[in-house]
Amino acid sequence: MLVSIVDAFTRTPGAGNRAGVVLDAAGLDTGAMQRIAAAVAASETAFVLSRPGDVAVKLRYFTPSDEIDFCGHATVASFHLLSERGVLGRSGQVRLECAAGTYDVELEPVDARHSRVWIVTPQYPWKESPLPVEALMPLLGGTADMVDRSLPVLANGHKLFVPLRRRDDIWALAPRSDALVAAARPHGIRGVFAFTRETKEASSVTHARFFAPGFGVPEDPVTGSAHGPLAAYLVNHGVLELPEAGGVVRVRAEQGDAMGKPGRVELEVKGRPGALERARIGGAAVTVIEGELRV
Repeated sequence: MLVSIVDAFTRTPGAGNRAGVVLDAAGLDTGAMQRIAAAVAASETAFVLSRPGDVAVKLRYFTPSDEIDFCGHATVASFHLLSERGVLGRSGQVRLECAAGTYDVELEPVDARHSRVWIVTPQYPWKESPLPVEALMPLLGGTADMVDRSLPVLANGHKLFVPLRRRDDIWALAPRSDALVAAARPHGIRGVFAFTRETKEASSVTHARFFAPGFGVPEDPVTGSAHGPLAAYLVNHGVLELPEAGGVVRVRAEQGDAMGKPGRVELEVKGRPGALERARIGGAAVTVIEGELRV
């Protein structure tokens, strides 16, 4: 079985978030996909189930231990590879089908060789945090005074979004993974996305880490599925302002630096004040290794 290793949200091999991609997976059953994902041992491996001529690209995603509904960086990696191989063009609109639903994908050329992959990611209703800050922060290895009280701690799907005041606070976190899982899982929370508006680069809007022990991933380098909701969160709470007459705003977000794997996620929001029409993420990728895997 031919497997590609692709680093997403970067063009530098070894940075960003690594995904396995199997392009010709239509003949594989669930057990084979799970065994391949375990052997690849990336945080997620994507399997392309569609065939030439299909209306949409069909993907399934596996961590080394479980199947998941959607993975942002593995989607970027897959569409990058499909474009690089000539299965898809370097530009244009495509549909993604996965367990989480059907979503729009766009390939946008950025230079003579590379394209950026834009994805509309799954969005879920925002809810109050089921864990009070005073209980949550010690589980993350931090303290309640690290929290940016000008923004709310909210849950979106299986993720909890926690704003912190300083980048040093983000880097200081050292979660007690087992205790975090025990406290969060009864509330349907499987990962915590901690972010701050104090960034490394002046052009960025946020700097983040994502801890996902509930998914079997102690820390994820760069998390596309969290940045889609983050883009909406930033609009909803006044960090990003949409044009009065309506339009598109693009900014950049940082993640992975604390793990020595810096990645950059483009955020795009469209609409007007009080009427967000769309939030999506964008990212580049680089193919690192390709080879035969015997499972």
